[in-house]
Amino acid sequence: MATARHSGGARAPYSTGIASVAVIAPQAGSSYPGALARRGRDAVAVTLGRGARPAAYRDVAADEAYADVIEYDGDLRRTVKKLKTVGVEAVMAASPAGVELAERIAWQLRLPCSGIPGSTPLRTDRGAQSEALAKAGINVPPGVRTARLAEALEWAASRTLSVYRLAPAALGVPVRPVNCLTPQRIAAVWLQIQEAAYRHSGNASLVLEERAQGRQYVVDSVTQLGPEGPQHTVTGIWTLLRSSTGLLDRTDLLHRHGLLARRLSLYVCRVLDTLGVASGPASCHLAFEPEHGPVLLSANTVTHRSHADEAVWAITDCDPIDATLDGPLFAHRSNRIGSRSRVTRTYVDAQQRDGSRTAMLQDLAGLPTTACIDRVPNSFISQNAALPPGGTWEVVLAHADSEAIEKDCSVIRELTADLHREWRH
Repeated sequence: MATARHSGGARAPYSTGIASVAVIAPQAGSSYPGALARRGRDAVAVTLGRGARPAAYRDVAADEAYADVIEYDGDLRRTVKKLKTVGVEAVMAASPAGVELAERIAWQLRLPCSGIPGSTPLRTDRGAQSEALAKAGINVPPGVRTARLAEALEWAASRTLSVYRLAPAALGVPVRPVNCLTPQRIAAVWLQIQEAAYRHSGNASLVLEERAQGRQYVVDSVTQLGPEGPQHTVTGIWTLLRSSTGLLDRTDLLHRHGLLARRLSLYVCRVLDTLGVASGPASCHLAFEPEHGPVLLSANTVTHRSHADEAVWAITDCDPIDATLDGPLFAHRSNRIGSRSRVTRTYVDAQQRDGSRTAMLQDLAGLPTTACIDRVPNSFISQNAALPPGGTWEVVLAHADSEAIEKDCSVIRELTADLHREWRH
């Protein structure tokens, strides 16, 4: 049954003249209400019903000030009627679990949505993406999507590969891909990954594929539906740099007008067309293989809002919320204006004693280029890359002078090394 409640107890009246935005299946701490309020919009949460999976999206946090909360109980017609009543003028998926419902609701309300309902797996499932791209002749790593370990091992046996990559088929599951050197390793981690995937998405299928070689990138984009069909605009390209151990060390925002950026952008636009992306923000995780060029690892509808993400979007003036609310104006601005700052996201191993962690936090905050310290990394990049086990902080550095950022990166490495030596002794 649909319910309505306000975070403070009594239901608050809707502000006259302020449009409402439906936020579908929000994660706790998603920060959508505050972000929308700053733009003069009321946030209306649509949570998943009790019979839906996963449980993490069945409610909203008590401290999140949604103007209304509607529970989707499987009756799409009733939910759409309630959203019309409160004057919803935009729909946003606030978690991977909400993408399909957001597309169905937006379609019924005749509002822009990320894609046509029924084709949602193309935007939420790694295996479906790889199959569609391969059929279109677009380069992707060879692999197999299956819920059966025996089938995965049979596929592995038919290949002579140095490294396999195993990941949930469902995108947005909080389980990072695992590199496996042998079939024995695949079998050892299979059940753990499968159980986590099913618990968080209801999808037990995994994708086993050849690990792509070459440097990795994340390409952010926004799509607007124009008179000639979907128009894709690349809003940011990030290069992922790893330490000698193979763990993610930092990501750097690249200039969008070089030859490499153009090649990555053209590939991403082909990918978005093939995956049926019709509107809104997306992030594509790619590898650039020396012999084959770009290959897609995953393409996600942007639903996350980590503290680090929000800091970056404020610096670059490319917040995905504005892509939905401002439409073509956002795409036009993003295409013409690049960030005046150099931006780096670096990852700090914070496994020290409490006193050392406090001192480390103060030192990081005092650096000239520090824009944000996120002590609970939950960005798209951090979810899809191997970070140090245990406690990790994501630090956003921004400055007009790239040398200032490099200087602070060196200081961070020295601080981390000193604290680790102290901790070991």
